[in-house]
Amino acid sequence: MRFAPSGLRSLGLITGASVMGAVFALVSATVDITTAGRESIATGMRITFAVAAALIVVALAIAVGSRALAPRPSLSRSAMPPRG
Repeated sequence: MRFAPSGLRSLGLITGASVMGAVFALVSATVDITTAGRESIATGMRITFAVAAALIVVALAIAVGSRALAPRPSLSRSAMPPRG
């Protein structure tokens, strides 16, 4: 299981790049990117970056939420070593 995080990271990067490309293609609404107008490309870039920013915010919220809900070890007096 040592390579699982690395494999998941690679899968996430490849999937994310594909999804962002699909978002750009969908939003720019052009059949051929070489003949697309400036406004179409600019709109596609703006929406794509907005989607990426929203995904970053969601990932940060999940990370902060999972950290807040994670159990913490208690530091009671009985757990401390005796003085002496």
